[in-house]
Amino acid sequence: MIALDSILGGFQSTAVFIAVLSILIVVHEWGHFITAKLQGIKVHEFALGFGPTLWAKEYNETNYMLKLFPLGGYVRMAGDERDKCTGAPYEFYSKSPGQRAAVVFNGPLVNFVLAYFSFVLVFMLGYPGMSTQITEIVSDGPAVATSLQAKDEVVAINGKKIYGWMHLERLLEGESVEPIEVTVNRDGQQISATVNPTIEERPNLLGVPTMYRNIGIGFLPNKVGGVVEGYPADKAGLKMEDVITEIDGQKITNWISLQEAISNSKGATINIKGISDGQPFEKNIEPVIDIKEDADGNKVETRKIGLGPMQDFGSFKFSFVESLYYSWDELAYITRLTYKSLYLMVRGTVKAKDSVTGPVGIFYIVKGAAEAGMAHLLFILGVISASLAIFNLLPMLPLDGGHLTLLAIEKIRGKPLPAKVDDFVARIGFSFIILLALFVFYNDFANFGIFDGIKNLFSKITG
Repeated sequence: MIALDSILGGFQSTAVFIAVLSILIVVHEWGHFITAKLQGIKVHEFALGFGPTLWAKEYNETNYMLKLFPLGGYVRMAGDERDKCTGAPYEFYSKSPGQRAAVVFNGPLVNFVLAYFSFVLVFMLGYPGMSTQITEIVSDGPAVATSLQAKDEVVAINGKKIYGWMHLERLLEGESVEPIEVTVNRDGQQISATVNPTIEERPNLLGVPTMYRNIGIGFLPNKVGGVVEGYPADKAGLKMEDVITEIDGQKITNWISLQEAISNSKGATINIKGISDGQPFEKNIEPVIDIKEDADGNKVETRKIGLGPMQDFGSFKFSFVESLYYSWDELAYITRLTYKSLYLMVRGTVKAKDSVTGPVGIFYIVKGAAEAGMAHLLFILGVISASLAIFNLLPMLPLDGGHLTLLAIEKIRGKPLPAKVDDFVARIGFSFIILLALFVFYNDFANFGIFDGIKNLFSKITG
């Protein structure tokens, strides 16, 4: 029965993954398709997937097809190859650069639109954010002089509603020492307090040193919620629900102080004391050291041992009108974060293997979101849709951004690039995409233990 449940669960996860991927692809290709139709361009084929055709139906001069492998799709238009265009008015290359650019750009555009409305539904159903309940008022921090208490739930910063701890962290980025109004919910009543922040530097979501306004409130307890396999903490035997009480002689009372103590440590090893299963422990752990650059280009050393916090999640619901605003805020943040991550990867500040996820990684992410509920699944759908749009707008062929770049050059020159140059650029771009795909698959296989699983299976067969 357990094996049957596992098989059925696997089929269900795969079905959800294919459904999510199909929605993203169909929406993207529909953006190209509908724009081409509005421009008077004939569309011969609208395909979901690649490989052998499973189903096909012709309607209104377009052959709609479902193919075996649902890892992509395409729209084939009349005259969409320059050397085969006859000059007929219904062909793609017969249209002006601006009209062709609209056809190309509207694929990524509708992915942004899908992401936006996915987020609207998420905020109306309840955004799945990390809890903003205060676990500690830091004894020597700015909030100690206020009426704020442990177990208060922070609901707004400077009058702006928040939807989870990570959103609160975003609002606290910066170096302004202006007083901050913190609004909390205490036993059904809203209470506001003014906090005079101090400024501190610590790693942001990308691991880049960032200035934050510290308000002296702890939200995450000093309890381990996860241990990264293969990292120093895992090798040292730390496990979930261990409580970290001291690092290099510094008292630890919340997760932020734990992060800071590890990041700011200087020795070859980090001395960690805590409690595990009711028993005290002490370990000396050699950290993983990353070298990053700050905003001024200075080298900054960041230390990690592979621990994650114990997290409580809440559901943050908003009205339809509020959801329209906060969805835009979330989409803009994800777009900025993604482009910044790409920029940092190019500079070498962020490792590509830690930032790039392919189909295998997306499968596990979608699987986890589906198990967590509809709001989680819609959020992941929105994030992936926005990421697909951003990736497609990169200025390289065969991506949409590459075609848009060539169309911009054509508009400036008054004529397209020579066919040989076009073909050379396309070959270079295609080669890069193939190499990127291989890297992404390799990265996914390594990160999700697939190589280890194959190795173990091979060992069992040969042993």
